[in-house]
Amino acid sequence: MKALVDRIRSFFTKDTASEGESAKLLIVLRILFTSIVVYSVISMIFCFCMGYPDAAFCFAGVIIIYVLMFCFSFHVRTLPLVIAVNAVSVICTVGGFKILGPNVSIQDFFIVIVVMVYFSGYGNYRIKGIYTVCVFVLYYILQSRSGSIFAAIPFSYNAQQVMEMLNILASFWCVAIICYVYSKDSQKLEGKLIEYNRILRQQASTDTLTGLHNRRSANEFIEKLIRRNDEKGFSVCMCDIDFFKKVNDSYGHDIGDKVLAGFAQALVDSVTEECLVSRWGGEEFLIVFPNMNGDEARSLLDTIRTKVKKIEFDTGSRKFSITVTYGLAEYGFNGDAESVVKEADEKLYIGKENGRDQIVF
Repeated sequence: MKALVDRIRSFFTKDTASEGESAKLLIVLRILFTSIVVYSVISMIFCFCMGYPDAAFCFAGVIIIYVLMFCFSFHVRTLPLVIAVNAVSVICTVGGFKILGPNVSIQDFFIVIVVMVYFSGYGNYRIKGIYTVCVFVLYYILQSRSGSIFAAIPFSYNAQQVMEMLNILASFWCVAIICYVYSKDSQKLEGKLIEYNRILRQQASTDTLTGLHNRRSANEFIEKLIRRNDEKGFSVCMCDIDFFKKVNDSYGHDIGDKVLAGFAQALVDSVTEECLVSRWGGEEFLIVFPNMNGDEARSLLDTIRTKVKKIEFDTGSRKFSITVTYGLAEYGFNGDAESVVKEADEKLYIGKENGRDQIVF
């Protein structure tokens, strides 16, 4: 079964006759030809069984025409084929309108013709627009005269209902096929582009080593909090690993990276979800506490400070722990992101000067 499906697919997807032409357009045309042939076969059988041999003969002619165009699609260039398809489709639709009458909705195929034109190649929108207007005028003329046009082959009421259903189903199917083939790849491409942009935004706002927000992202977050202007305000902490240079010099940069990553994870695990933890640069980290005043933020920092001191880092030959100094500032509903960060940094410097391993507020 799979082999049969693959053979059918390969038959419909044979490459174009000439280089530089759209293989997708030819695939769509071949599917449309096949769909119209199937529709015509069903209609022919129905008309023959219901006692309308003349109508069955007309549908047999349509079958021959579209089978020939299917065969031509493997040997002619795309543009002449598209022009021929449109001309034949308009003639067949107008002829069907006059032969079968206005009550079987065969005029719905004009919609298929217009949709097919717009997907048949890129550009030439002025020509496509003019063609659409012409098709619309033709459709309007036929519709406006539908009251005075009588079918050359008069169907019974029940036969008209069945033919109308077949015509509506066939026209909707053809439009759906065109839209599916052309929208599938574009939507997939758009989805990839959205995902790619998301990854770029994430990379632009994330520190590679620790996975934390970077300096730019932290500044944007603080500016957003300032614009929001909540009554409770927020607090900012600048913290720095004590004697981090000594860690790198003693154990190497690989261990230093593990210390940075371990401290970053400890911060993330200790703060609330609404807080933002970022790597400011080097061994400096910035924590933003939304909706927390300085006292509330200090209480949380006390817990963090105690937790971090208990973390042991293994070098392979020995274990060691680190201490961190914290400078905390509370936003006073004035100033900007730079000023509140600067205040936290100044308090961090005071803590460094006064012995480290402390919280300065």
